[in-house]
Amino acid sequence: MMKADLHMHSRFSFDAQPDTVQDIAASSIKRGLSTIVISDHKDYFWKQRPMGLDIAGVQAEIDAARAQYGGRIEILKGIELGEPHADPAAMELLEAYPFDTVIGSLHAMSNDIDFYDMDYDHLDQEQLLRGYLIEARKMAEHGGFDVFAHLDYPLRVMKRDYNHPSFENYMEWVTPVLRAVIDRELSLEINAAGLFAWMKHVGPEDFVLDEYRRLGGAMISIGSDSHAAASVGRGIEQCIEHAKNHGFHEVVVYRNRRAEAVPI
Repeated sequence: MMKADLHMHSRFSFDAQPDTVQDIAASSIKRGLSTIVISDHKDYFWKQRPMGLDIAGVQAEIDAARAQYGGRIEILKGIELGEPHADPAAMELLEAYPFDTVIGSLHAMSNDIDFYDMDYDHLDQEQLLRGYLIEARKMAEHGGFDVFAHLDYPLRVMKRDYNHPSFENYMEWVTPVLRAVIDRELSLEINAAGLFAWMKHVGPEDFVLDEYRRLGGAMISIGSDSHAAASVGRGIEQCIEHAKNHGFHEVVVYRNRRAEAVPI
């Protein structure tokens, strides 16, 4: 049985702690992880230039960590592409570097403002969530990546004292996203970050996973979404439990962009 953390960030991500891949590998070994994916951020935008990322630098550090810790842990070369459907350059990038795993995520809408930075006191939440899910469907339909990350991303940051956001009343828009994930043969990620936000549980929500399974979805990925060596593997046990509780007993690991189902 593999204990994997398939989504984490190193010092090369703009919002991560200054930890090297070697630091992360050492911490992952201590936590009993057998496989990790270093998936640093590179976001694309509709109106702005793409986010910078020293891909050659991070991949060189991965190679060095593999040499140092070879045989003790598997370190896969990944990337998290934000809004990969917004700019054709995102797909061109994937031809230029050797990746094992490509994660796709939706951090911003066409205004290029990250959900973390939106003024929710002056926004129509219902309109925003509908718009997000419509854009998420477009991203899934576009494809070109392997894992659809943290579908619940906006929910983490939208909470106010008077409001506990959920997709419960938005399944009309969630279901087409899940269908597109299945049709494009992507893995749906169970992400641990919500466990440490106001939600106090991993995502996506129970009824979203149930709907994914009902539609025929079978491909699951799991990740801590760690941004520091100290938090690698955090919440992975809960991700596995969440998967099993909804009838999923395998996770998909991508090596050289090829999917392999592994028991959990």
